[in-house]
Amino acid sequence: MSSNNTEIRDPINPTGGSAVTSDSCARHTLVSHVAVLHHNSALLVKYREMPDGQEGWFLPNGDLKHAEHPEEGAKRILREQVGIEPSTLKLAQIESFVGNNNSWHLIFDFLAFPLSMKITKAPSLLDAQWFEIDKLPPASEFAHHGWGHSALLKLTKAQL
Repeated sequence: MSSNNTEIRDPINPTGGSAVTSDSCARHTLVSHVAVLHHNSALLVKYREMPDGQEGWFLPNGDLKHAEHPEEGAKRILREQVGIEPSTLKLAQIESFVGNNNSWHLIFDFLAFPLSMKITKAPSLLDAQWFEIDKLPPASEFAHHGWGHSALLKLTKAQL
């Protein structure tokens, strides 16, 4: 059910559609993904627990809440996970793919440029560290087969 208790039905199969909650959908996943850069360094995080069981380094990221604008989601993610208020936040690219859970993922990749490297790690994180771009951990230490590593390198080149 949505937040106003109106059932949401599948437009292709309206009689067989299933109700969904306002913050979850089995067929779509909307994510803000943030490359946090300060001079020649990038912030990486390790989560205590991920829904898909992935381990390793990530760029700060999270699912968008129901009707949340991707930019507001990126700001919320940075504030909640690492205590950062970016001085500049810029949408760099949008990615689309089918995820491990067979839902369609729409990923909004942002670049964030905070005024300082001060972070406050949320309890949901095992670790949060700044790495110089040319001294990043190897791709094998990133979750999702190094996807965050390649995304970070692509995003840092795009901002030059």
